[in-house]
Amino acid sequence: MKAGRKIYAGIEFKDRQWIFRGRGIMEWKGSFFEEEIRCGFRVTEKRKKIWAVELELLEKFDEVCRKHGLSWYAYFGTLLGAVRHQGFIPWDDDIDVIMFRDDYEKFQLIAPEEFREPYFFQNSYTDQIIWPISKLRDSRTTAVERQYADRGAAFHQGIFIDIFPFDSVYDPSDNQTAATAEMQNLLWMGTMNPMIALEAAKQEPPSSRLREFMLDYLRKDVRQRMQILEAFNLSFWGKSKRVNSVWEEFALHTCKSVERDWFKETVYLPFEHLQIPAPAEFDRVLKECYGNYHEFVQGGSCHEGTVFEPEIPYVEYFAR
Repeated sequence: MKAGRKIYAGIEFKDRQWIFRGRGIMEWKGSFFEEEIRCGFRVTEKRKKIWAVELELLEKFDEVCRKHGLSWYAYFGTLLGAVRHQGFIPWDDDIDVIMFRDDYEKFQLIAPEEFREPYFFQNSYTDQIIWPISKLRDSRTTAVERQYADRGAAFHQGIFIDIFPFDSVYDPSDNQTAATAEMQNLLWMGTMNPMIALEAAKQEPPSSRLREFMLDYLRKDVRQRMQILEAFNLSFWGKSKRVNSVWEEFALHTCKSVERDWFKETVYLPFEHLQIPAPAEFDRVLKECYGNYHEFVQGGSCHEGTVFEPEIPYVEYFAR
């Protein structure tokens, strides 16, 4: 390798330029990788390299979605960053996108074929994990989250972007969604928290149909349960005015559900050097999720404690 030339995953950095080898060749003249202060926070060269890998993953993801006519939106901290910072929140280290359930199911079918080495599409059916989301990873890098550190290289642990399916969920203004949302919650518990679901089933009378159903459901393989949960969510899609990630709805509780109509129109917002899709009503979405989102709350990201190595493949990291 020539002096002054470095490769970070799919990104070549030479003479104060970076070249993405994603959707075509893109040159960015300037000093992106140099350490700087953004909003009073020191963004290090290493964090910039992590961001660069994630941006390249996002471009690859967008390329595949465009090819197959699938829609996606920036969400969570990525949407907030696009609106407030025109890029990453300085103290953040990840990218979050959402897809509506109908497009997400199509995406799950084509993704394993579309994303080949060095990319890896990771979900409950392609790796040893049960998640209600998917990740797109780069195997030339390392991102070891604390809860998965003991799994080693048998579990794909490259730098990633998160892909959340958005589902129809309970709408307090429409009682007709209550029974469906209750079943959605039961299937969620039976898939993600089986011990809690088992205890709940045992509280039902022995002759109860619900008890019989849950006990039968819990006897199934966990991936079968995930398939049933996702099929149920697809059948529920479009039958409620409210949408959310079921992970948020039933476990995390950090962002409330929002109106599906707020996504009727799409706008493109600047995000570093990219233009990324967002719901036209992004102001209402962000207020619902974060309240006064213009107020800076500096702190750790949701991946605080993750070991990031943008220049070391995760297989090599664990071999060391």
